[in-house]
Amino acid sequence: MTTVDSIVISADLLWLNRNNQVRVAANFKRALNGAPQVQQTIIPAGHAMELGTKSGWIARSEFEQLQAHAASTLTAFTLAYEGTDYNVVWDNTQGAPISGEDVFDEVAGYPQLTNVTLKFIKM
Repeated sequence: MTTVDSIVISADLLWLNRNNQVRVAANFKRALNGAPQVQQTIIPAGHAMELGTKSGWIARSEFEQLQAHAASTLTAFTLAYEGTDYNVVWDNTQGAPISGEDVFDEVAGYPQLTNVTLKFIKM
């Protein structure tokens, strides 16, 4: 079970980028004599964390609660995922921090959404 702040999510969420996180910041350029200059440093915090349903689904009511939370919470909060608590903020740096698609197209919206993605930044 996953809990975003106080919102309990009944759907099973996958950690989409668990094995694809940038842990080192690097800069490469050439000196005037052509020698490579590489600068690297470990990134201690601020890692992106994406959770999602992939082909699973989430109830519209939960999705709308998460949308409202993302629109109103600009400070850090607790994300409980797989038995671990993370201190996170919504990742608004590259578009919407939460997205999804209706399982079937309906005018008023289908009761379930699929391909849901939640984007966080770990503090």
